[in-house]
Amino acid sequence: MKKITLLLALVALSFQSKAQIAPGSVAPDFTVTDINGNTHHLADYIAAGKTVIMDISATWCGPCWNFHNSKALEDIYNSYGQGGSSEVVVLFVEGDGTTGEDDLYGQTPASRGNWVEHTPYPILDASSISDLYQITYFPTLFRICPDGLVSEISAGTASSIRTSINANCGTLTGTQNNVGSLENTNSFCSANGNAVAKIRNYGENSITAATLNLKEDGNVVATKNFSGLMPRFTTRTVTFDTYAYNPDADYSVEVVSANSATPFNANITSAEMGVSIAVQAPTDVVVKIYTDNYPTEISWNIKNSAGTIVANGGPYTGNANGGGADANTVKTHNVSLPSNECYTINLLDSYGDGWTYGATQHGVEVYDNSNNAIYSYLSGNFTSSLPLSNALTTTALANETFEATTLRVFPNPTSGMININTEETVTVNIIDVTGKVILTANNVTKDKNIDLSGFQKGMYLAKIVSANGTTTEKIILK
Repeated sequence: MKKITLLLALVALSFQSKAQIAPGSVAPDFTVTDINGNTHHLADYIAAGKTVIMDISATWCGPCWNFHNSKALEDIYNSYGQGGSSEVVVLFVEGDGTTGEDDLYGQTPASRGNWVEHTPYPILDASSISDLYQITYFPTLFRICPDGLVSEISAGTASSIRTSINANCGTLTGTQNNVGSLENTNSFCSANGNAVAKIRNYGENSITAATLNLKEDGNVVATKNFSGLMPRFTTRTVTFDTYAYNPDADYSVEVVSANSATPFNANITSAEMGVSIAVQAPTDVVVKIYTDNYPTEISWNIKNSAGTIVANGGPYTGNANGGGADANTVKTHNVSLPSNECYTINLLDSYGDGWTYGATQHGVEVYDNSNNAIYSYLSGNFTSSLPLSNALTTTALANETFEATTLRVFPNPTSGMININTEETVTVNIIDVTGKVILTANNVTKDKNIDLSGFQKGMYLAKIVSANGTTTEKIILK
């Protein structure tokens, strides 16, 4: 018996003496304080003519986590709830009395993840509501209309929930030009990249045009226009022109107009955009896989930029119902990576619930042969697969022994002119991201500047050769 099936069976067993509240019943009233200290009185919402959508879940429940991450309720919240037209109240109820706030924040082994992060609607840690509504399984989704009558509805899409409300509680009015910017991460093989932003339509009318700003540390560094068709509850992507990204900077994307109008909700028009640049790796690495309690479901691979698998491992030895020789342990693999390539690490789970069971850490780390950690991703919160895109890169320089540690480039980042901190005479080769030497400077001393202002902005490598050794530094040309 699989893990989620077993958990659901236990839940059903624990409620077997109860009967699910009858459809069309008068909704039992409650007054509950959410985790932020705000009070929610159901009777007040009904008196105000609101429809209430209430998700009763448990933090350990896999199907609950999947529904939560579908963001259907976030769509309803931003369109018709407190973040939109304010016709609907959306509530999340943690309904298992044996769990606590640590479970909500994903800080316990049993929890499926951080339920609080990126949840704009109220969270109620209240098993009393589970008892009041006589639920028999998690998740259970209730619709309470302004007439005070309650019915269970399917935990489906935002569109199906909207249809259910319109058919039973009155037609929703919604909002216009309500476009939000979605958080996302861009992973590049080099600092020069084309960032992709995601925007979503929460309004009733289709969006055919929008303007987006890309910000670096709060300053606008690029603008891009969207044109096309974006109906309600759909997401579209916008690709910015090539830009030299600084991995130490903070980036965000802001929607400044939609259909030539100011977007409806300023609170959702700006979102963070994470930027990661592939870590430079030697061609010989050590991959460490941290398994969970179900090692027979775990596998992984490394693919090059063409999508070809160059290394893989798993599934590992264990018992069908959990545990076994390779459960909650570290599996070590020696891997050779061809040079001059960019690699994606893929974490895979055959059951579709990630690597989350067990008290040990789960995920992947990559080390060089001197046991220095060069890449780490220690999280198993995913479903069937998790691509860690453009995680590693190898170049012709990756295997060199860097001995001249006193040789440093400054300023870095630079607007054009660089200097080498050296007491000796050196040779400097400037190399672009393809591995091509684009400039060679001989007989360089600390008093001699090197001018890079004629080259395109982006990331370069400075290979510095002295009588005592060779070192390589990344240079960001801004």
